[in-house]
Order: sequence, then C-alpha cells, then structure tokens
Amino acid sequence: MKKEEIKYHKEALVIIDNFKRPKTGKLISRSIIFNGKETKFKPYKKEFQIVFQYDFAHMTQIDVGQYRKGINIQFEESKFCLENTFFGSHSPPTLTGNVDKIHTKGYSEKRKYYYQLIIPLEKELRFHYNIEQSVFITDLGYRSRNGTVVLMNNEQIQVCCIKNEKKEYFLTIDSPIKQTFTEFADKANAIKIGMGYLSGYYAGNQGYYFAYTNKNKKNPKQFRFVALRDSIKSIYSPVYSNAYGYLHGNPLSKKYYPLLRPVSKKEFSVLCEKIYKSLEFSSMIMLMLESSVASLLFMPGGYSIALETLSDIVIGKRKLKLSPIKDKSISRKIRKEILEVIEKYSTYLSSGNIETLKKRIDQLNQITNMARLKAPFDLLGIRLLDEDLKILETRNDFLHGRVPDLTSSGENRSIERINKDLYYCSIRLYTLLNMLILKCIGYDNRVVNLPKIHEVFTEISVDEEPFRQV
Repeated sequence: MKKEEIKYHKEALVIIDNFKRPKTGKLISRSIIFNGKETKFKPYKKEFQIVFQYDFAHMTQIDVGQYRKGINIQFEESKFCLENTFFGSHSPPTLTGNVDKIHTKGYSEKRKYYYQLIIPLEKELRFHYNIEQSVFITDLGYRSRNGTVVLMNNEQIQVCCIKNEKKEYFLTIDSPIKQTFTEFADKANAIKIGMGYLSGYYAGNQGYYFAYTNKNKKNPKQFRFVALRDSIKSIYSPVYSNAYGYLHGNPLSKKYYPLLRPVSKKEFSVLCEKIYKSLEFSSMIMLMLESSVASLLFMPGGYSIALETLSDIVIGKRKLKLSPIKDKSISRKIRKEILEVIEKYSTYLSSGNIETLKKRIDQLNQITNMARLKAPFDLLGIRLLDEDLKILETRNDFLHGRVPDLTSSGENRSIERINKDLYYCSIRLYTLLNMLILKCIGYDNRVVNLPKIHEVFTEISVDEEPFRQV
C-alpha cells in the first residue's frame, strides 16, 4: 500500500446507510401479483424484507415456500433488482418476502469492475497483535494503521478496518485490478477467512460489493448486497505479539515481549492464497472457527476432525511408510499364516464370521490413526511433547462419544471435571493445529500455548512455555 494513498470510503458508507433505512417503494414485475404494488422495504436480520398487500383472488398463484426471481423495486429515481425473494408464508392480505441478494439496475456480475467489499461490523476488528499492519489515509478524515495488504497472484489486495462519525465499524477489502464479481468475491472470502482465523473475528452477516469503473474507487457505478454467513467472534487467536495481554502481571511478560511478532504480510498472503486455492484447506479453517464458538461437547471433536483433514493435506501425495510392518513381503506372509489358522478352525466358525475375520486380516497392516496424525509434525520438523501425544491418542474417544479422563478421576468424576477435561483437550488440539498451519505458511515465531495459559482453570499443570516455538 502506498504510504500516502487516500482510500475513498465516505460515499459508499452513505449509500449503505441510506439503503438500510426502512422505506416505501414500488414493485416492478411481469407478474400481476407483484407489479405496481406499494411495498415496505426494511432490514430483517441479515437480509431485507418486502411487505405488501395483495389481491386475495390471486392467492392460488403465490408459490409459498419458493424463491421468486424477476422482481424489481423502485425508490424515487433508483431501481434495484431483487435477485432472490423467498416467500415463506403469507397472512392475508399481507405478503412478506425475504431477499438475500440485491443489486442496482444495470449491474452485471459478469462484467469486469474495480471492486470494493464493505462489511458492517458488530464491533471493531482488531488485529494489530495478530497480523502485520499497513498505514492508510481515508477520506473519512483520519490516518490509521488498522490496515494490511494481501498479495495474491501478483494482485495487491488492500484491507482496512474503518469507522464513521457514529463510531460504527466496517471491514473493507478492495483490489486495483478489474475483474468479475466471482473472481473478486472468492479472493475476498479467502481473506475474510484468513483474518477470522488469525484474529478470532470472522466478519460476516452482510456484504456490500461496490463496483467502480475508475481505479481510484471514489464514485461507485453499481453495488450489490449479499447476505453472508454469520459472523464468528471467538476469544482465541493462534498468535498474539503482546505478551502482557496473556501473562498480565507474570514476570515472564518482560521476557517474551521482545521475542514475539505477528504474522507478516508475506505470511498472511501465503495463508490467504492457500485458502483461496484449496476448498479442503478453507473448509478446515472454517471448521476450526466454528469449533471455537461451539459448546464443549462439540469443540474437541471439531478440532479432531480439522486435525485429521490437515494431516491429509500436509501429507498430500507423499508415500510414507507409516504401516506397522514396513516390509511388504513380511506383511503378506503374516497375513497368509493368520488366514491358514482361520481356515484350520473354520468348522467352529460361521461363514459370516469367517468373512468378517478375513476382512480384518486384510487391514492388519493398515496405517494407524496415531501414525497418520503424527506424520505431518514429523514432516514439518515440529517436536511433539508427551502431553501432545496423549491428546492425539484421545481421537477415538471423541469418535465414540467418550470424554477422556485426563486426571484419572474415575467413573464418578464431576461434571465440572468432565468439562475441564473437554476444554483442555480442545485447547491442546487447537494449539497443535496452529503450529501446523503456521509452519505451512512460513511463520517461524511462537504460538500462544493455551494449555499453559489456562492451566489454573483446567487444573492440569504442564511444564511448558506460555508461547511455543513453531
């Protein structure tokens, strides 16, 4: 980002503010049910609603529970296309439709524009301890460091967190390259996921895509509203460069403060590009985000699934010798001899049981789950601690709905102890996931070691550092 480059946000924010206000308009459609109807237009949760009265005689023509296309709405001189209008129910003589995509008349998502995405935030998105920042100047009248840059395919995408006079916050993402809506939206989504992972705040709910014909992106030509997936606001982030934020009055704060750093812009770019290019990788990151705000019943299971997925991604097409019996010829001999024993005692077994045993014998040298989960750490040169190995062993517990007894408290352990065991497993798995992901993007600093940070709460003491070297 150029040092003194001015970012234009003011006009777009005015458009958003005006668009979100409840108003009355007129529907335009080829269908007599909708055409010419005076309609109330208002925000509803993440979407917008249209509410109007209809002729009861046309009731049979209304497809309740269906999406309708081809409906436009006009407010004075402005016309908008309601791309998808869902009519879930009606209460005669009133009909209500929910709209999740709206664009200005004349807009085409196939045409190439200079795009800027603006997402209204529920709170400020702070990432200065998570991601390296860039300075920007906005036409809103101030200079800020709350921005960063992502380089994807030689395209310098700019990210800013801004606020207006009413102290409402917005996340903006824009590109200096002309492209179609889908091309830009896919990149912007990857950046949102990357920022959500590193900061703990995934920005969602509503997205306003402004389309410009001029590279400075000052005066929008068109815009498109899209209802996004729900925002996720987690208390967890993998890196945090301010040691005092976690250690507070602990004397170790002074030791770690000069050692820690956020993810660099280059590393953040690598992360976003991996998310952009791999649906499997992006889905894994989203699973982590969803798990971070899930209940304790689902959190460790979600992280376990994410770890298995990430293990497969890291291993890729590498042919690793992870089977218990390394020599294939020895493996075949062992299976053959076991099958001979089964055949010897076949008169004592039913045909169905024999087939079951044969199938299990065929899988005798199958890679164990533990070996598969350890492999990516070995490949990336990450040393696993004894406590890490114990948690990796709990994978089958979560698969079968069991809660690992980490303190050997026995069958009568309290609900409080069960919850603390679940939480400890969750944050240990989360820390391991972070080490793998950050190692993959070239990050060589330290991750927050949550099992150590929260050992007082979990009542599981660990002889580890509060920040672990990747």
